[in-house]
Amino acid sequence: MTSPDAPAEAPVRRYPLTAEQRRLWFLQMLRPQDAGYNMYLAQRWRGPLSLPALTAALGRLTARHEVLRTRFTPAEDEPVQLVGPAVGPVVELVDLTGGAEVTEELITEVAGRRANAPFDLATGPLLRPTVYRLGPDDQVFTLVMHHIISDGWSAKLMWEELLTCYRAELDGREPELAEVRIQFGDYAVAERERLAGPDGQAAFDHWSEKLAGLPPLLLPTDRPRPEHLPHDAEFEVVRLDHDLTAGIERLAREQRCTTFMVLLAAYQVLLSRWSGQDDFAIGTPVAGRNEVEHESMLGYFSKTALVRADLSGDPDFRTVLRRVRSATMGALGHQDVPLERLMAALGIARERNRPPVFQTLFVLQTQNELGSTTARAPEGVVLEPVDAGFAQAKFDVLLDVWRDGDGMLASFCFNRALFDRPTVEAVGGRFRDLLARVVADPLQPVHGEGLLAPGERARLLSLGTGPALPEHLPTALERFTAAAAARPHAVALEFDGDTLTYAELDRRSSLLGERLGERAGEVVAVRIEPSFEMVTALLAIWKAGAGYLPLDAAHPVERLRHMLRDSAATLLLTTEADGSLEIPTLLVPRGRPAGTPTGPSAAVTRDAPAYLLYTSGSTGVPKGVLVDHAALAARVHWMAGDGYRLRPEDRVVQFASIGFDTHAEELWPALGAGARCVLLPGGGRMLPDFLRTARAEGITVLDLPTAYWHELVDLGDEVVWPAALRLVVLGGSEARAQAVAAWRRRHGDRVRLVNTYGPTEATVIATSCDLGAGDEEGRPPLGRPLPGVRAYVLDAARRLLDSGAEGELALGGAGLAQGYRGRPELTQERFVPDPFAAPGERMYLTGDRVRRRTDGQLEFLGRTDDQVKIRGYRIEPAEIEAALTGHPAVARAAVVVAEGSRLLAYAIARPGATTDPVALRDHLTGLLPPYMVPSGIALVDALPLTPNGKLDLAALPRIDPAAAVAREYLAPRSDAESLIADIWQEVLGIDRAGVLDDFFDLGGDSLLVTRVVARIRATVGLEVQVRDAFDSPTLAALAERVEELLIAEIEQLSDGEVQSLLE
Repeated sequence: MTSPDAPAEAPVRRYPLTAEQRRLWFLQMLRPQDAGYNMYLAQRWRGPLSLPALTAALGRLTARHEVLRTRFTPAEDEPVQLVGPAVGPVVELVDLTGGAEVTEELITEVAGRRANAPFDLATGPLLRPTVYRLGPDDQVFTLVMHHIISDGWSAKLMWEELLTCYRAELDGREPELAEVRIQFGDYAVAERERLAGPDGQAAFDHWSEKLAGLPPLLLPTDRPRPEHLPHDAEFEVVRLDHDLTAGIERLAREQRCTTFMVLLAAYQVLLSRWSGQDDFAIGTPVAGRNEVEHESMLGYFSKTALVRADLSGDPDFRTVLRRVRSATMGALGHQDVPLERLMAALGIARERNRPPVFQTLFVLQTQNELGSTTARAPEGVVLEPVDAGFAQAKFDVLLDVWRDGDGMLASFCFNRALFDRPTVEAVGGRFRDLLARVVADPLQPVHGEGLLAPGERARLLSLGTGPALPEHLPTALERFTAAAAARPHAVALEFDGDTLTYAELDRRSSLLGERLGERAGEVVAVRIEPSFEMVTALLAIWKAGAGYLPLDAAHPVERLRHMLRDSAATLLLTTEADGSLEIPTLLVPRGRPAGTPTGPSAAVTRDAPAYLLYTSGSTGVPKGVLVDHAALAARVHWMAGDGYRLRPEDRVVQFASIGFDTHAEELWPALGAGARCVLLPGGGRMLPDFLRTARAEGITVLDLPTAYWHELVDLGDEVVWPAALRLVVLGGSEARAQAVAAWRRRHGDRVRLVNTYGPTEATVIATSCDLGAGDEEGRPPLGRPLPGVRAYVLDAARRLLDSGAEGELALGGAGLAQGYRGRPELTQERFVPDPFAAPGERMYLTGDRVRRRTDGQLEFLGRTDDQVKIRGYRIEPAEIEAALTGHPAVARAAVVVAEGSRLLAYAIARPGATTDPVALRDHLTGLLPPYMVPSGIALVDALPLTPNGKLDLAALPRIDPAAAVAREYLAPRSDAESLIADIWQEVLGIDRAGVLDDFFDLGGDSLLVTRVVARIRATVGLEVQVRDAFDSPTLAALAERVEELLIAEIEQLSDGEVQSLLE
């Protein structure tokens, strides 16, 4: 018997959406091709199936429940639901009998195409019935629908009613169904009226208080979150056996709560240990059917209750469970959550690639057992659930738990774009182990190592320990001395076409060391540009028994004076007399000094200072890191040996300023291995020019800041890489997967690419790994610990964390610096006792947030503080802020990073004081190194804050770098000036550039100079050099230089070639 057709002219009725429907509608509009909110029924139907009867049964349901013929469309100021005529859906028949063998895999694949296809909410229909014929009396029936018209309760009810109607159609009778008194649209109207009154305000007031200051859940992912996040899902199912299930239920009874609460509390603990957070929200669906008449209705009644996790302090599991019970009862008592209104009130931004407010869902299924409806199946038909291939992730991770026999199954649905299966497999196993431990001992602290799986602590310590080091390692000076004795006539240094042999470098440094005299334990400063004299001075200081303090000539005098005072340096070595630094000075003669050393050098002890380097300090002044010879010896041993495998035939470029610790990685391993170290006139910033010369062809090793390497890779064929190059070492900041992929497309495996990590306090580097094909996507790792190094991932209480969990990286073992010169309190704060090693051992708290992958490699995730890396330089914004507030006109200041590499400063003037960005820039230039001077400075009336009390970056005004430059604007006057202006504007991201402007005053740096020069070459075909841009920093001067090069090129052409160009 078929249901009567509705009249064709039946009017379309219009209703508002419920609050939950509006949320889904908005999410679907953001991602129209997303099928994440599809739902499905899927049953293997063994036995006869009447397609007409099934179609009629579906038609009867559509007539009975208006929501099944509803579509959703925008109206004047909000979406509405439109109920169409009672026309039943078309059942599509897909015949699989004529092709390949019908397997479960084939069924899943074919059915998955429709299960994972998005719906158009505006056109409908929003349900998609399909029958897949597998053979005689054997088929699969699937019904896919959008969540906006259904929920778990509705799915079960719909399946029961469909079978009832189908049997009635076969028997030719009316089905016996419960009366439907109202339609879903009526419910939506009633909810709208209810929430417009006191109930709505009460819900808003409750959740405004409960969600204030709520941070998002930030799980450490296997790959960076893409801007446009796909929603392809995979599932990891973990079985909770009979004994564990019984233990969970027993614990629930003992604590006077429910199984749901025990599982939710365990999930909170799991997420907290994974993310390192103790405050976040978890969504969980509730039926939302608060009236008896709702029980026989189809529609999206379910609501998402929010349970805010509170794992603060050091609670045991029983305490967490009691907190969960209280929070759950509160959530169930306030099921209306006005998310859109709350987001606006609480300042919660909506992101396209991350769900707002809550990022994970927990579901304890009670409506999933469709198998219980087998009793309603027609005679001769056997029904059983089947996998319809649905694979869509609504959230980063969703946990679904249901009964299965005498146990339970826990299914983790995870987004494949963010997580790899091994990660979620480990998380699933950890969830089961965690439950077993808290069931056995509810007083187990949830943040302690007691929740680690059996043997996990030993495994973590093993993964975090590098290979053993030999007991007695030669110092870097001893290695050099041995190399000089073994290969006296080999070239040690090359500079601007000249060379210096090992024997001559040894002789010169010994002579200078004798001039220094005995200086055991002292600190001697060096201020010399890259040259033979620079390396000679460093070796001479060691030979005198002292440690060296390298000074960068680009730093302002006041900063250098502070370093000299703070370090207690006793002498300055330089090639040019300079009384401004107020310290005894010894001039290092240029060229070949006469004489022969009269005796052996001073003995160097392993605990004697090798060098003292200053890094940015959060207190407003730089801090000096003291590295001894033992620490340096450990690093040089690995670098020269198993790490970089240096040979006498190698030619290594010395790129870094000696004020940056990478210089030690470039100089001392090479000179200890008998290799040639190539110094660059003008320093590393001139590397692109050098690479275009014939002298660069024999270079075999480059050690580059990662940010600089990124820039060179982005320039593509503009960069000429040495033909003999075999190794590139990266460090200083994160490597980008896209750059690794581009590099490998050009070089393949011919050039080894090594990624390194390490703070100055751990002597240059502490971990490393080779980057290969597996690192062309995702997040390239930091690697594993070097020999003698211990690397731990710790929580806030310095306890070991599980693999995959986010925590602070602590480094111990060989290579730790002695501490901060003259700062015992800071040394004790950052260099702390190592509880995982022998008594007396120390570890350094890096402040870097990392996780250990399932393969044992470390990944960098960010900082625990405000420290940033700009072009590989370690910068504390607080130091810049302190320098700004040191200006008499500035009351408060904030420094932020824009676009990943630009420092911007915002200052509030003191009452009655006047200043401008130009004066503030001049003030900072006199105190800070160039890389710490913000590219833009603005005066503001106030610093905008978020509702959480943090600086509101989005509300800060845009800064024009030209505002801090004391020059009037003069427009380009020639084609060359217009060309340079266009290139500067593009590279610097500024609105205009005048001919009097200085590239570096506008925010330019050595990386951007390289890009500018490449753009000029590509545009006009001239061999412009990086040095030209440094020597001609103003727009007018650089344009004039380009014109000179063009004229010189034209003068070399014949008359015929000139005529050809003119034509």
